[in-house]
Amino acid sequence: MKTTTLLYAIILFFLSCKKSSTNPPLEEPYPHQLIFTADASADKYVHLELAGNNMKRSEILITYSLAQLTLDRYCEFNVAESTTEFTNEKCYTIQFERQRKRWLFAGNSSNGQEVHLGTTMTSSETADPGGDGYKFFIHEMPKVNGVRTVAIESVEKPGYYISTSPPGFNYSPTQATLTQHTSPQSATHWQCRSAQ
Repeated sequence: MKTTTLLYAIILFFLSCKKSSTNPPLEEPYPHQLIFTADASADKYVHLELAGNNMKRSEILITYSLAQLTLDRYCEFNVAESTTEFTNEKCYTIQFERQRKRWLFAGNSSNGQEVHLGTTMTSSETADPGGDGYKFFIHEMPKVNGVRTVAIESVEKPGYYISTSPPGFNYSPTQATLTQHTSPQSATHWQCRSAQ
C-alpha cells in the first residue's frame, strides 16, 4: 500500500512540474478588450493609439478616465487568440475595438532600417489580412501594482517588441516602433488596462 501511495505521489509530482510554454496564453475568456499603457512619469502613462494608418505613442495623466479615453481616442484593442502561419504556435491578433476591420501589424519602415507598428483596414472583422506580420506573441511579465503586464513580440520579426522608444529622426517623434531585444524581460512592459 505504501509503495502504491508513493508511486501516485511521484506521478503527481512529475505532472505538476510539466514544463510551461515560453508564450503562456492570456487569461480566459477570449477575446480581451485592452488599453496598453506604460509608465511615462510619476503622473503620466504612455499609451498606444491610432494615427491615420500608423500607430503612435501618446501621453495621458494617470488620473484620466480610461472609459473616457476610449471615447476620445482609438486606443482600445480587441486581442484574440490565433496561431502562427507555419508552425501553428499559439499567438494573438490585435485589432481596434471600435474599428474591427483595422488590424495591427509589424512592418519595416519606409527606409527599411526600423520596424514600425502600423494598421491595415480590411473588409473583415473576423479574419486578419493574413501572414505572421499581423500576429504577436504575448509574454506575461510580473504584475505592476496589481496590473497585468506583458511584452508584445512580433511573430514575423522574432526578437522585436512593441516599444515606447521613438523612431529615427526622419519620422514623426510619436511613431510607435518595435525594438530588438534578447528577451521579453528587457523589452517594454505594457500594462493591460480595461475601460470598464
